[in-house]
Amino acid sequence: MSAYLVVDLDIQDHDAFADYRSKALSLVAEAGGRLIALDDAPLQLEGWEASNMLIIEFPDMQAIRDLFASSAYAPLARQRQSAAGSRIIALRGFVPA
Repeated sequence: MSAYLVVDLDIQDHDAFADYRSKALSLVAEAGGRLIALDDAPLQLEGWEASNMLIIEFPDMQAIRDLFASSAYAPLARQRQSAAGSRIIALRGFVPA
C-alpha cells in the first residue's frame, strides 16, 4: 500500500537547502519515491501556517522507514536540519473498502 511523506519546512538557508534537495531527491527516487506536490506558497485554510510544503509518494511505509534509517540519508538529514526547521509525518495510503 502506498505511503506518503508530508513535509512542512521553514527554510532559513536557501542555498544549503537547495543543495540538500538536489541530493535528497535522488535518494528518494532510489527508494521508490516520487514527488507529487511541491508548493512554496500553500493556500492556508485553517489552523496551520506553512511556507514550503511537499508530499512524496512511496511504495509503502517501509520504504520511508528505510530511507530515514539509511546511512546515505543521515548526513543529508543533518544538512536539512541546519538549513530549515521541519515537521515531517508519514501517512499510509487509503484503500477503499
